[in-house]
Amino acid sequence: MISAVVLAAGMSTRFRRPPKQLLKIGKRTLLETVVGKFWESMVDEVIVVLGYDSNHIQQNSSLGQAKVVINTEYRRGMGTSIRKGIEAVAPGSGAAILALGDQPLLSVASIDAIVQKYLETGGPVVAPYFRGRRGNPVLFARESFPHLMRIQGDRGAKAFITKQGWKVVKVPVRDSGVLFDVDSEADYEEALRRLRNSR
Repeated sequence: MISAVVLAAGMSTRFRRPPKQLLKIGKRTLLETVVGKFWESMVDEVIVVLGYDSNHIQQNSSLGQAKVVINTEYRRGMGTSIRKGIEAVAPGSGAAILALGDQPLLSVASIDAIVQKYLETGGPVVAPYFRGRRGNPVLFARESFPHLMRIQGDRGAKAFITKQGWKVVKVPVRDSGVLFDVDSEADYEEALRRLRNSR
């Protein structure tokens, strides 16, 4: 069993119209778009970590059978959301993919490639690479969960991987979406432009 933990608890401070999780990407919201890709993929469980404006986001989102957990400490950084998400992973899950809730260009094929590589190699860390650059989402085998629970502040898992010195299993992908997330109004407009051009 493989789980996905979608981190979507942030405050969207660089947007004039938060929460960005509810920005429209076609007929769906940004968060619905990302969560939908994981439901279409090989993962068995989807966990969504919300924080800022969580009630409003839940009331205006259709997340399927996703398990929604609320991080009341979201102001203390992404590390708190990672802990909440990992705590919610089903006991029978062998690995969790840590995903960003603002990557609308990520392809289902890339998610499946990450899962497949883990099934072939056993991890402990499996990450997509586009033209030599490491992207997101990143899969962590269960053996790494105790370490993930100790991440502090807003660093996320990138610095943690380097600090642990773990060998990262690389998955070359043809998907620039692994490098792209919507952090600003300009990013949002760029995402809409790319999606229009891909049709």
